[in-house]
Amino acid sequence: MKILCWNCRGAGNLATVRELKQLLAANVPDIVFLCETKIHSNGFHRIRTICRMEGCLAVDSEGKSGGLALLWKEGVNVSVQNYSKFHIDSLVSMDDGEKFRFTSFYGQTDPSLRQQSWDMLRRVKSMVNEGWIMGGDFNAILNNSEKEGGRRKPRTLMDDFCDVLEELSLTDVKTPNGWFTWTNNREGTRLVKERLDRFVISDEFMEKMSFLTSQIVRQSKSDHEAIFLDMYGSKPRDKRVDHRAWFRYDICWVQEQEAKDIITRAWSSENCNVLEKMELICDKLGPWQYQRFRRMKYKIKGLEKEISKLMDGPTNEGSLSLLKCARSKMGHLYDVEEKYWALRARSKWLKEGDRNTRFFHIRASGRRKKNSIERLK
Repeated sequence: MKILCWNCRGAGNLATVRELKQLLAANVPDIVFLCETKIHSNGFHRIRTICRMEGCLAVDSEGKSGGLALLWKEGVNVSVQNYSKFHIDSLVSMDDGEKFRFTSFYGQTDPSLRQQSWDMLRRVKSMVNEGWIMGGDFNAILNNSEKEGGRRKPRTLMDDFCDVLEELSLTDVKTPNGWFTWTNNREGTRLVKERLDRFVISDEFMEKMSFLTSQIVRQSKSDHEAIFLDMYGSKPRDKRVDHRAWFRYDICWVQEQEAKDIITRAWSSENCNVLEKMELICDKLGPWQYQRFRRMKYKIKGLEKEISKLMDGPTNEGSLSLLKCARSKMGHLYDVEEKYWALRARSKWLKEGDRNTRFFHIRASGRRKKNSIERLK
């Protein structure tokens, strides 16, 4: 079971929908929580359809602020228990029959009203009998290490947050690939970074989830990073990748000189019959295709690490410019990846906003099954 939470800062614009679709394609979450959607709940029918999610509960925004949405994939058993403009509480059933509670949460932005958020969590807790996961934008920090720049937070606000987690027996889940999740995007000494987004899990449930992992998913545009929880993320995998399995005819090869060179060299081999030459192409072209994918992924991962380093490292005059540059490069790679998958799917009606989605993966995978050579005449 995988859960993704993101303060999207407005789900009504095209750029956000593009970013959301890339998040879904890259991480394949079962459940998605969005806050600060800034649109009426009716607008989520279109977004749910575009993102190919089966279920959705959306809470209206108040003007141009607030708004929540919980979306889930087909086959995921989610039963919404209660909700407000600050939370959506749901009961989730897993494949093995185990049930847990997932509360998606958006904390009060006004510090003077923060106690209302904690009181609401206490009320939710009184109705929870299962393992409990909570995730979202808490708009609060636990200590001064979770903020850099700007004024220090009042000690009482941080203590109140710590106290409610302890009272409700909730553990803060750390992310190994980064720390700060929000920045105000201002230059120089005015730049502020905070860790506002997180997952917390009930102590008892945490002990059961021995393979659980959480990470920050860096964005190319938003000032809030997404957070991702995989309940079986560190579970060992049994099978190794067979690079030769990547050998399927790919329409993109016609644009790749490297692929042409590999085929030419193999076909020019002496003392080989046709079947042996095809086997040689398979041996060479499969690993080449695999490495090509890996290079793209490595570049994206490298930029994610660069963004994490800039977000979590010391602030200087050029920090924001470097951060924007890295985000722009990552957005460009996402666009390249989108076009690649669209070409492989042979879709001529790719519209603006349709990124590297599950649709293209399925279409491309379907082509792989058809693009096999059964025999030679």
